[in-house]
Amino acid sequence: MIKAIVPFNILLAATKAATGAASGESSIHQVTLILGILFAAMVFIVPRKYILLPFVIVTCFIPADQRVISMGLDFTPLRFLILAGVVRLLLLDNVYPLKITSIDKILIVWAISGAVIFVIQWGDAGAVIYKCGVLFDTLGLYWIFRKNLDNWDSIRRVIKIFAVCVLFMSVFVAFEWTTGNNLFKYLGAVHTEVRVGRYRCEASFPHSIMLGVFWGTLVPLFAGMAKIDDKVLFGSACGAAVFIVAASASSTPLMALAVAIAGLMVYRFRRYTRIAMWSFVGLLACLHMIMKAPVWHLISRVNVVGGSTGWHRYHLIDKAIEYFNEWALIGTKSTEHWGWGLGDTTNQYILEGIRGGFITLIFFCIMLYLIFKVFLKIAIYATDEKYRWLSWCFFISLAGHCVAFIAVSYFGQIMMLWYLLLAAAGSLGQNIVYSQAPVFQPVTNPPFGLRPQYE
Repeated sequence: MIKAIVPFNILLAATKAATGAASGESSIHQVTLILGILFAAMVFIVPRKYILLPFVIVTCFIPADQRVISMGLDFTPLRFLILAGVVRLLLLDNVYPLKITSIDKILIVWAISGAVIFVIQWGDAGAVIYKCGVLFDTLGLYWIFRKNLDNWDSIRRVIKIFAVCVLFMSVFVAFEWTTGNNLFKYLGAVHTEVRVGRYRCEASFPHSIMLGVFWGTLVPLFAGMAKIDDKVLFGSACGAAVFIVAASASSTPLMALAVAIAGLMVYRFRRYTRIAMWSFVGLLACLHMIMKAPVWHLISRVNVVGGSTGWHRYHLIDKAIEYFNEWALIGTKSTEHWGWGLGDTTNQYILEGIRGGFITLIFFCIMLYLIFKVFLKIAIYATDEKYRWLSWCFFISLAGHCVAFIAVSYFGQIMMLWYLLLAAAGSLGQNIVYSQAPVFQPVTNPPFGLRPQYE
């Protein structure tokens, strides 16, 4: 079928020209470029309900560093797919118009705010080009996912695709874990680090932490599906994902996984989530008043696997507060002068601020709040028990991401998973997924002001 679309010898010659003509600029293996083109073609071929299949496969198995650079523009394999997905949805498929929700609005405002302030901060054409690419990824992926996650079946289908992928990925990670040889080196510039005598597996991902957080935050979704669908498949996916988290040998993924496991265990107490959150905030406030060091100094004590850099995370937060006036208005170009090693901004919240100022950080936090709110409402009020459970699993997955944000700033393939989670929340907020039956049941005096919404 592929040869019927693009004769293979023509495709091979074209990719040789693409990788050779710009050898001084581009950084992509010929095989990777071929795969990127084929998966982009797959976006047009597969039935509409499987349109996200190539996106998941490319995200999981194609290294994110691979790109064709032409006239200063970066084209990664995932961007090939985004372009193909946008073209298909606009020109080839009759799709319903999206009803804009509060999550859609805040995401657009957050993305544009970060882009505009970043361009003002740097004031050159390179910043404009860079942020145009970021906006293309953010809004393109989010829009494609929103268009296709239109019911519970589509959400369950994409989780099943991830479940199959993690089983294959675990084989590659197991080989890397035992031999130190990363087989994805044939597709991109990936390697395997060694820390305290242990391999830190990263497979196709740009860093071992990204690998671990990616699959660790999917564990709640696999666990959720195991209860309502194929127990063997999703139970195996849970085991494979946990193994990958362990093989990453990083504290941050393990902390995210711990949050996921703890969250799943307290499902029956989900109605008390707000009380628990405010109690936790009160506890931190009390600790801050009685401790000699600030409460965020507790982060420096986190060392789950040995050799962790918890003190660096604490120091970064401490200096971000100290230099607040520097970055609050329009961010800052560099944080290297904050202290040794602080040019590496390993905190997503701080990264939002230094790239887009305090206002962009506020928009980011509001977006997180609205997403939490959507998942929690459905987890409490949905009439169908399996959807209450699955929505709670999404809530816990989001909590895992928020914990990871304290110790890492996202880049590479994990951004696709992040936008997928945001789009799922946007679709749930629109009540699209409840076209077959009512979602919310009337509740008298619901707790904590979480009143059901009707469309």
